[in-house]
Amino acid sequence: MFSTLRLILATAFLLNLAAAFPLIGRDIQWSFTLFQSPSCNGTIGDPHAGSGSTGCRADLHSVASAYTLNTVAEGCRIEFFDNTMCDQNELSDVAGQITPTDTCRMAGPRRRYGSYQVSCE
Repeated sequence: MFSTLRLILATAFLLNLAAAFPLIGRDIQWSFTLFQSPSCNGTIGDPHAGSGSTGCRADLHSVASAYTLNTVAEGCRIEFFDNTMCDQNELSDVAGQITPTDTCRMAGPRRRYGSYQVSCE
């Protein structure tokens, strides 16, 4: 009986852990870090990662001036917008495959990143 209870508690713990960290054990198809500073330094960045396409995401900790790409799988692209509604009229930048020269990417003059969406084939 004691071992059955222990097994049930261990299973419940693992299920709760998996729910708390849903990307563990899954392939990350895209990831990037947003920065308030246009030179991608200063305070710790705002990391975003996932697998597959997303809808519009405006869950940014702050409006960003620059970003660095960490991972972008083949067939995925990340669109950054100057507003919080992913309005195509205010598209700031589109990121695809990472190249060896990819480092800090900055928004244009008087522009900021306020939302993003990811499309994967």
